[in-house]
Amino acid sequence: MDHRHPKIARSRLRPRVAAFVVLAGSGSAVHAAPATALAPVVVSSTTYPEPLTSSLPSVSVITRDEIAASGAPNLTILLRQATGVEITSYGGTGQAGNVFVRGFSGPDVLVLVDGVAINAQDASGNAYLSNLQTRQIERVEIVRGNVSAIYGSGAVGGVVLITTRRASTAPVASVTAGVGSRGSASSAINASTRVGATSLQAGFSRYTTQGIPSLDPVQSGLPNQSDGYRNDTVDLAIRQQLAPGQSLGLHAYDSQGRFTYDNATAGGNTHQRITTIDADDHIGAAWTSHLSLAQQTTDSGFTGAYALAYRTRIGKLEWRNVVDLESGWKATAGLDLEHQSIDSSGQGDIPSTSRHANALFAGIDGQISGNELQVNIRRDDIGGFSAQDTAYLGWGHAVGAGFKLIASASTAFNAPPLGYLYYQVPGTFGTIPNPSLRPEKAHSLEAGVQWASGAQYVRATLFQTAAHDQWAYVTVDSTNGIGQFQNIASARTRGLELTAHGSRAGWNWHGNFTLQDPVNLSPGAAGATLPLVAHTLANAGVEHVFAGATLGADAHFSSTRYDPFGGHDLGAYAVFDLSARRSIDRHWSWNLRVDNLFNRKYQTNYGYEREPFGAFIGLTWTPT
Repeated sequence: MDHRHPKIARSRLRPRVAAFVVLAGSGSAVHAAPATALAPVVVSSTTYPEPLTSSLPSVSVITRDEIAASGAPNLTILLRQATGVEITSYGGTGQAGNVFVRGFSGPDVLVLVDGVAINAQDASGNAYLSNLQTRQIERVEIVRGNVSAIYGSGAVGGVVLITTRRASTAPVASVTAGVGSRGSASSAINASTRVGATSLQAGFSRYTTQGIPSLDPVQSGLPNQSDGYRNDTVDLAIRQQLAPGQSLGLHAYDSQGRFTYDNATAGGNTHQRITTIDADDHIGAAWTSHLSLAQQTTDSGFTGAYALAYRTRIGKLEWRNVVDLESGWKATAGLDLEHQSIDSSGQGDIPSTSRHANALFAGIDGQISGNELQVNIRRDDIGGFSAQDTAYLGWGHAVGAGFKLIASASTAFNAPPLGYLYYQVPGTFGTIPNPSLRPEKAHSLEAGVQWASGAQYVRATLFQTAAHDQWAYVTVDSTNGIGQFQNIASARTRGLELTAHGSRAGWNWHGNFTLQDPVNLSPGAAGATLPLVAHTLANAGVEHVFAGATLGADAHFSSTRYDPFGGHDLGAYAVFDLSARRSIDRHWSWNLRVDNLFNRKYQTNYGYEREPFGAFIGLTWTPT
């Protein structure tokens, strides 16, 4: 759900606390994963590798090769093809945005980068997805549905797990440069090698664009000026093999984006840094242990009418264990120790504050009498709240001919971001803090059927998630227009998801369809559709080799959505994209993508434009 209030989210068609969420799409098409003869491997459903066909939670996977083939420069563009995922944006590249999974958004969708949450601790709870450039991302997994028992607070609608680039075991290097519409330019260099027992990887990428006027000049009355964006990202990974089954790694990731907004009348920057030290150890033949220490820092700053500066920090110690039991069963157990903080340095509307967030978790899965079972339990103890217990129970049963029945039940909770507790704007038309805000609670049910045969995969899932004690910004003093976050919202989303991909006769194909009923159950709004959530979503695409070039076509469809801030229904839209790529010789290759082929004009937030037709071409040199 998007819980933002007009006073917080927008002033005169401008993102306000979206002032904390500063990045959105850049207008490049993503070509979905081409099907292969091998089943994709996932780690998100159990925290250890298993085939996609064995996963009981509903998962999508985007690998490094698929990311490279897509041409998508940032994560929000990459995600829009995934089943059940919606991306909204307050304009073009570099602008505030949000990701919805099964109708839930913001703090109800947990986003992890290298195992560390990047959801902001400000008064939005969103993740800065557009600041994550795809050149330095290794893989992405999207878990749809409630998996709090595996990942903790925030995993109500789903989880997005992002892994940045890692060192390879063989020498690999590439240099890429590209240009395109709206003055866009990109460049990247990546190199990876192994020297003895040491694996090394380093990469740098830059993306710049003049962008588009984010606000419709006619609706806003602002000058018809474009909002530009620039991003520099650096990635470094070192892994040392200490002994068979034992290794130690260091990884550093740094991404900084600078942007203008409100049709170039203001600007700002977002700087994300993640540093991780980890150790893997095989303790005997059946026990694998993973220990990691990570620090995530996000600086966000704004100039203009709403000058703000925030720093969110999350320090995390995780110990995770996987034990192989008899008859193919596996057990998992471990702990998470986190320290969360936000520091405004006197330049924001949230006082500097912090808290601890600690958890114990365990799980077991395997087969008995032809039935697959997965059980996960977790206990989270977050400072200022009573301990929260969550559980996941999944079941699967193969019925022959490649078919499998799947069902699950789960519970979830979500602790308020620090900004929801302490956000304050003194004076008339201000905001008062609410440190007594309670966590959200949710429960989910799913049932589905899956069919897999070779490269062909089809899954249909019926789902329902009901949440209560959700947060909403309400007016507590109508005379002075003073508001506050309170636990008054409730919601339910239920629906049907279909997802499929495969390969036949040289054609790769993919498709997904989501039919959902996202209902607001809050007092005074019972039965209304949740804001900015479409009832119908669909994606489809094909890929084939013609005359030595791999050609692709993709289509995206979204039905109408209601935007309460504009008081308008946002029209349905269908956008078509094209892509092509070909090797020139063993070292050189080119790629081309065309976005919004028919120049469809549409909005995902009222008054804010999305990218028109655009063409982009790139050249890659691979010396090794």
